[in-house]
Amino acid sequence: MKIEFHYTYLLVAISFILTGYFSNLIIFTSIIIIHELGHYTIAKINKLNVEKIIIYPYGGLTKLNIPLNTNINKELSVAISGGIFQCIYYIIIIIFYKYGLIRTYIFNQFTTYHHSILFFNLLPIHPLDGSKILTSFISKVFPYKITFKLNILISLITLTTLVVVNYYQFNYTTILILTLILSSIHKYYKEINYFFNKFLLERYLHNITYPHTKKINKLDNIYKEKYHIIRKNNHYITEKQALNQRFKGKY
Repeated sequence: MKIEFHYTYLLVAISFILTGYFSNLIIFTSIIIIHELGHYTIAKINKLNVEKIIIYPYGGLTKLNIPLNTNINKELSVAISGGIFQCIYYIIIIIFYKYGLIRTYIFNQFTTYHHSILFFNLLPIHPLDGSKILTSFISKVFPYKITFKLNILISLITLTTLVVVNYYQFNYTTILILTLILSSIHKYYKEINYFFNKFLLERYLHNITYPHTKKINKLDNIYKEKYHIIRKNNHYITEKQALNQRFKGKY
């Protein structure tokens, strides 16, 4: 398992140390690492390939190298596991505190960081856990490409609301975090067509099929975990035929 500390985390860590908040840094970092170990553990149980864990100043990112057609429930279980592991860690801290093994000052720091990190990660903003959880549910109802666009729209609405509500509480760390998240959303938006073509290409190359069939009027409306019958020129063709027409001669 590879753990990488992003340069922005290192900048924040240095500022914590220089201002005498070393215990805050240790607590904050330990919560993030336990959270990401939750994602890592469940990903491994589901036999998903974990590329690396990246630690940011607002949390972590467990980067998976998996097919875009991976089972939705597997993706959902990985997304929620970070918060579950974090809560288990906090329960252990509560037990230690009850038995006098942790001072009140340290426990209060744990409580503050636990709640803030958990709440922030559950926000439906890409690339946070809340966005992945919501996307898992949305993808059961909407086509893959629309799910992608809805994820971006919900992320921007939530982020804008967060900025307006907390405008007077901004500091350099907040600005750094917002910049990172906006950059991630922008990159995600630019890659819509790339991911969609990769999604289709996986189905074409690996001949992926599903027991549930859905009729659609064009390939752009394809769903995850469904096989499709596609209307074309007043008649229907199979998904396999449509993918053959799209990629034939290219791969």
